[in-house]
Amino acid sequence: MNLRIEIVTDSRRFAEIREDWQQLREHSNGYVFQDHDWISGWLIGVRNRKEIRLYIALAWEGSQLRGVFPCAVHRRSGLRVLTWAAQLFSDYCDCVLDPILDRADLLAALWKGMAQSGGFDVINLQQVRPDAQCRAFLDRLAEVGNDLHPGDRNERCMRIENHWPDGEAFVRSRSKNRRSNYTRSKRFLAELGGDVQFRLVEEGENTAPIVDEIIRLKQVWLQAYDPESTQLGSDGAILRAMLDKVVESRVARIFLLETGGRIAAASINFVYSQRMEAYFTAYDATFERASPGAILLLDYARWSFDQGLSHVDFLRGEEAFKGRLANAETILSSFAGARTLLGQVAVSGHRWLSRRRQRQENSHTNDERELEHVA
Repeated sequence: MNLRIEIVTDSRRFAEIREDWQQLREHSNGYVFQDHDWISGWLIGVRNRKEIRLYIALAWEGSQLRGVFPCAVHRRSGLRVLTWAAQLFSDYCDCVLDPILDRADLLAALWKGMAQSGGFDVINLQQVRPDAQCRAFLDRLAEVGNDLHPGDRNERCMRIENHWPDGEAFVRSRSKNRRSNYTRSKRFLAELGGDVQFRLVEEGENTAPIVDEIIRLKQVWLQAYDPESTQLGSDGAILRAMLDKVVESRVARIFLLETGGRIAAASINFVYSQRMEAYFTAYDATFERASPGAILLLDYARWSFDQGLSHVDFLRGEEAFKGRLANAETILSSFAGARTLLGQVAVSGHRWLSRRRQRQENSHTNDERELEHVA
């Protein structure tokens, strides 16, 4: 296999390879978070951030694109940190590889090309699924321990695996109490706002004002409950650019719960490859007592299973409502490492601080146990 490795750091070159990239992504049956359009939206959002630059490794066999290792380099505290491109906004991070070629050889060539090209000190790759195309390769690198080691951040993603013939069977499988709560909540919502309607925004409908309203509702909620959220600042603009791109690509489906013609709750989900991923949800706090978000979730899950989708994935986060509905989960892993001496010093310092913090926490826990024993 005669591969040529190219490192893309320029947005114009990135735009030129869209068709090759998308064909490879579709052929590999990867996730939307590895779509060229998804990363393009992120790139639009960060175009004025001088501390961030593209760092994407491509493997070419002749004129055929065979592999993509989609990364970026962030400058933080004097360090150049290699991450996945759009890592902060992507729930599942991975490479895009041609399934007919040897995965290990492809990844080895891409990784070697990145290491030789340089331009980064520290490696911080997060949100890697157990079945990610790159996972076995990263695990092997971590076992060797020279370039990479397992990171200290693991995240849990919950989902509803479809075991029902249709959506109605799924709803009937819920406990009597939960079904009653759903009915009461819809009735209460109608009393608060008027007729209640669940709907999917149709293709061809003008989505811009709908997305505007969903973003506004989310920002109102964040200002009240999480005023320090980065989504209220520059990250919000980046996310909006990415949502616009994915809505334009028709992977996104917008589900609305309306009362009296007004949006009570909304969810921008991704539907492709017989699966649904619930990515961005907002609700109107005016109707909070009626739990419109919970109503909407059950409605779009029923819709999903009516379509024969394999599962509804709630992605990252361990909110209580996910645990009440989920019947399966995936644990995401992270990988960290260093390429330069400066990076090795930084990583060693971080690991020392982490161990020290852990010892302090353990000591505090032991002291509390001793006090409980004395009491």
